[in-house]
Amino acid sequence: MSPSYKAMSSSKLFQPLKVGDSPLKHRVALAPLTRFRANEKHVPLPIVKEMYAQRASTAGTLLITEATFIDARAGGYPRAPGIWSDEQIAAWNEVTSARAPSGSDAGRMRIHPLG
Repeated sequence: MSPSYKAMSSSKLFQPLKVGDSPLKHRVALAPLTRFRANEKHVPLPIVKEMYAQRASTAGTLLITEATFIDARAGGYPRAPGIWSDEQIAAWNEVTSARAPSGSDAGRMRIHPLG
């Protein structure tokens, strides 16, 4: 075993951690990345489900979804996802179900810009 492998395997980065009720197998997380992959109604596109499923392929990973508008009046970014309509909620439920089989956990970054 190489010295660098020993250092990595003993690093806290690769040790389990519990965040709230969610046990994580390591401390590597996907930070929120707004990708503007929604339609004109701010409904996440099917590629969003695929993208999060790929990133959830390692069990015990924490994924924080991209900034998600909580109201139609919340922001002026075209193609940014929202979570105020039934259609948007259904699309996000699809995204959540895509990562669930791996045992990864997801949190959503909700935003309502002021001004």
